[in-house]
Amino acid sequence: MDQMPSRRKRMSRSVLWWIVLLLVCAMLIVLEYIPLPYYVYAPGTVVPLSPIVTVKGGHKTEKGEFMLTTVYVIDAKNIYDLLYALTLPDHQILPQSEVSANYSYQEYLALEDQMMISSHDDAEIAALSALHLPYHVVFTGYQVFSVDKNSKARHLLQPGDTLLSIDGYSLTSVVALGDFLQKAHVGQRVTVKVLRGTKPITLSFSLISLATKPPQAGIGVNVVGTIKVITPYKTTVDTGSINGPSAGLMLSLEMVNQLEKKVDLTRGYRIAGTGTISPDGIVGQIGGITHKVYAANLAHVNYFFVPKDMVKGDTNEAHAMLALRQLHTAMKIVPVHTLAQAIAFLKKLSPR
Repeated sequence: MDQMPSRRKRMSRSVLWWIVLLLVCAMLIVLEYIPLPYYVYAPGTVVPLSPIVTVKGGHKTEKGEFMLTTVYVIDAKNIYDLLYALTLPDHQILPQSEVSANYSYQEYLALEDQMMISSHDDAEIAALSALHLPYHVVFTGYQVFSVDKNSKARHLLQPGDTLLSIDGYSLTSVVALGDFLQKAHVGQRVTVKVLRGTKPITLSFSLISLATKPPQAGIGVNVVGTIKVITPYKTTVDTGSINGPSAGLMLSLEMVNQLEKKVDLTRGYRIAGTGTISPDGIVGQIGGITHKVYAANLAHVNYFFVPKDMVKGDTNEAHAMLALRQLHTAMKIVPVHTLAQAIAFLKKLSPR
């Protein structure tokens, strides 16, 4: 008679454990779908530039090598992504608002891809200008990197599309799109020719009222102008999945070195660096500088170029120097403000 309550008690306990287990499993599944507004940064790769940059009429006889540096960025979509990222060495957690502003992750990637393409063009112009070689620039259109939620083209245009014309008006200058929209009105239906990859397509939608003062008709997209550099010394660059503008300086140095006839600018050293480049050769600030210094040190780099801190708010030089002191390494940090300064530094180095 005493065994029945005992058996019931054991069964109740077993059922309770099963319920707890199911609740825990359900909670773990739910956690996978709760988005977290964070990116995680960690040291990335160090990539030799000679195999991925080719200048027509240039050479690849350098004894050392120029390299670009990357940052490993993880979109922490959920708690599991975040926990994995915490296992990476020298990681840094940043809120999405600080990294990609109000853009979605897909829009952010599209912008970074376009910035890398623009960086190729700017690096080519800066390199050709430094060597006083001929070129001219042709405006090729407007590339979309994000579409507003209230745009009538929200489900038609995609990040990466290039706008070629609107209602037959060719978009072949920097001011062309603005000129057309100034004369347009809200609700006007327009036909837009677009290049998507290599395929031309035609789309039709209505213009919306933009949140400008005074209100103005617009498509409701964020775009960046695209160009083509025409020169006998055409450069091809294949950076694969690497995106963003921060390789600009190093791309320019590789291009200059392939065209330089008198001296090998690598001087036999492993030389890496980071920094945006403008067409007139100005080196700009970038993100993730500390992680790039760590990555360069792991790759046994001898000299590492960084953007020089020029005005209040610039921090690349200071952060790079701090990282260098923490590493206790023989690698040298070289702050520069222009491509010309980087070239001058290299020419003064004793060959190895």
